[in-house]
Amino acid sequence: MKNQWGVAVVAAVVLLGLMGCGQDGVDEEGPDHETEQTGLALGINYHGESDVIGFHFQIKECGDSRLVFDERRNLEDLEMPAGIPEFSKGPFAEGSSHQFADFFTVLSAGCYDVEIVPVTSSGAPSSQCQPATATEVFVVDGLTTEILLLSQCEGLNVGASDIIGSLNNPPVIESVEYDPSKFVHECEAVNVCVTAYDPDGDPMEFVFEKSEGKQLRFDLEVSESEVQGNRVTKCMRAVPIWYDSYEFQVTVYDQAWEKGKKVRIEDYIEQKSRAQLTFPVHSNWDHELECYDRKNNSFHPAIGVREVERAEGCRPLWPHEFFCSEFYWDETDRTCPDGEFKPETVYPTCEGKEHLYDMTVDLGSESGRY
Repeated sequence: MKNQWGVAVVAAVVLLGLMGCGQDGVDEEGPDHETEQTGLALGINYHGESDVIGFHFQIKECGDSRLVFDERRNLEDLEMPAGIPEFSKGPFAEGSSHQFADFFTVLSAGCYDVEIVPVTSSGAPSSQCQPATATEVFVVDGLTTEILLLSQCEGLNVGASDIIGSLNNPPVIESVEYDPSKFVHECEAVNVCVTAYDPDGDPMEFVFEKSEGKQLRFDLEVSESEVQGNRVTKCMRAVPIWYDSYEFQVTVYDQAWEKGKKVRIEDYIEQKSRAQLTFPVHSNWDHELECYDRKNNSFHPAIGVREVERAEGCRPLWPHEFFCSEFYWDETDRTCPDGEFKPETVYPTCEGKEHLYDMTVDLGSESGRY
């Protein structure tokens, strides 16, 4: 019969009762001992997920190491107290249910030591339930001495689980700002600042990457974070050296603390917790900074164009490196279509705006623009 539960105490208890069998009274000449009128050798283990299928009942004469009996009995199909009034009043509680095995034998009157050893299906002693003993059990002539031994079993190992459910929100990108502009010129540095916040107040990690576009003059530079309340701003600096449309991506990772260090929450829970945004930067030639004055055959700064601050060590690619020109190092008759340099095909026109300029650059002068 399968065990169902148990308790984790190891003890052997001897419970003694009175039952007269085949005789009206007690032999007055018997030993003055409370076990002299008990009977029925009964072994019991509390229900538990034990490995016990029965008991070895071992009987020795008091003071003698030799076994008089060593018998194995399997557990009964019944369970104690099984409605028996004698047992329902103690030691078992009414309604309880205990597995047991029974060994009844005839013995010569005398003193005995009794031990029950719970065993497994292989006959080996149980590793979960303990032996129980009773010493100086007296068997009286003409009576059955009944004793009850309890084999205490280990209980199930139990603990407690305290589970807390918590929500986690990913970061939110609040704004993106360009300095000086989303539209820059070759060799002109652009700073892009991203501001984000985490709804839960978690720390954040910013990662900037170039996802599309030609080569940059330098690797992306990322500034230190600026913190204002729960808002964090971090900036990247990029220097295009080609006219092109570049694409960048910023990823803001949600972070947590583990062993005193910041870790990405998505690595911790294996689910994404991030904000991500792709943004453009457009770069063009410097010739858009000036216009060509056809009348005076000269160049002027274009109206409204900001002053370009070039990155250190970065030289722009001038238009004449792509087009023919009238500079003395160019052979216009060889490099220009029809042997003529036409700046209006390269530079925007200044026509109608000459009065706005007080500076001219002579194309033929070595000290001019180039």
